Amino acid sequence: MGVRNSKRKSKNNAELKIGDKVPDFELCDIDGKKFKLSSFRGRQVFLSFFRYAACPVCQYSLDRMKQQSEMLTRLGIVTITIVNSNPEYIGRLISPKLDNYSIILSDKKGSVYSTFDLGKTSSPTLGLGLKNMKTLKPFMKATAMDMMMDAGFNTAILKQLPADFMISEDGVIMDLLRAETGLDHMSFARIEACVPDNKRCRCYTKDCLSPRCRKEYDEIRKDATALLYVGSGSDGSDGS
Repeated sequence: MGVRNSKRKSKNNAELKIGDKVPDFELCDIDGKKFKLSSFRGRQVFLSFFRYAACPVCQYSLDRMKQQSEMLTRLGIVTITIVNSNPEYIGRLISPKLDNYSIILSDKKGSVYSTFDLGKTSSPTLGLGLKNMKTLKPFMKATAMDMMMDAGFNTAILKQLPADFMISEDGVIMDLLRAETGLDHMSFARIEACVPDNKRCRCYTKDCLSPRCRKEYDEIRKDATALLYVGSGSDGSDGS
């Protein structure tokens, strides 16, 4: 789920939509190194807003994010992950799981979330159904103390929703998704649709994130099976 191309007015009355120049910002990673979004001009950027580091929903999404970031790195695309937490919690709970495939930035004050005018849910449950809550239960137990220390009783953080932006080499928003629940993120099919065809993955393996690779794998497998069938003869002989 998620809103593909919703328009929201930010505090400066700008509307962020596909085709707009992305707002610039500067944030620090867990080591205090500053990163400015505009410094990545000339390269495509996948910008992903998480909630807070100890959030069980975000913890649940880390494996997917790691695999996706690794794939995008191979395609020459920069992944930037912004987290509404102090560097201490990001360094302990997020960075080790994403390895070196994503630039992870701290926005504890939420200034960039505000600039991008990201959505919030009406309650800290994030619009998750009972089934999803059961899925997340192991993560909630594992990070219960961290959740308390990281987010505390800050309702603005607890109600924050994720968002993803695909940004072109010249800083234009190519696609965006504002989540409707805490589990929503942009599908890899949508991300890949923004990548030039000559840069897209062509590994053609069954476990690839790319729908095209998985489809090609199935087609190749079907063709190989058909050739084996013809080669063996319809009566079970070797065809000779």
